[in-house]
Amino acid sequence: MYCLHSATWWRTHWGKTGLVDVELADSMPDGWKFWLQWQNVVAPENFSEIRAIEDDAGKLMGYVRTIARRVPGAKLDEIIQSLPTTYTSRPVLRPPM
Repeated sequence: MYCLHSATWWRTHWGKTGLVDVELADSMPDGWKFWLQWQNVVAPENFSEIRAIEDDAGKLMGYVRTIARRVPGAKLDEIIQSLPTTYTSRPVLRPPM
């Protein structure tokens, strides 16, 4: 799971952009309980994930919160205002070099 990282990882990741000053990156208090509630609503039949969250009880898994403020003068990319409406098929993997 690409998105499962520690608060320290997210702080570093956001900081690398040079666009923001990260003020806070931590594990949300009782974040695992919110994750468990969400999981029980969206996929109550996903017993393996529910059990993993319950068994971990916040020791390793939970929600990370990150608060950052944009650096004054940071150059941002153009806002995406529309997406292509057609699909172009491309290989997922690059051919060997």
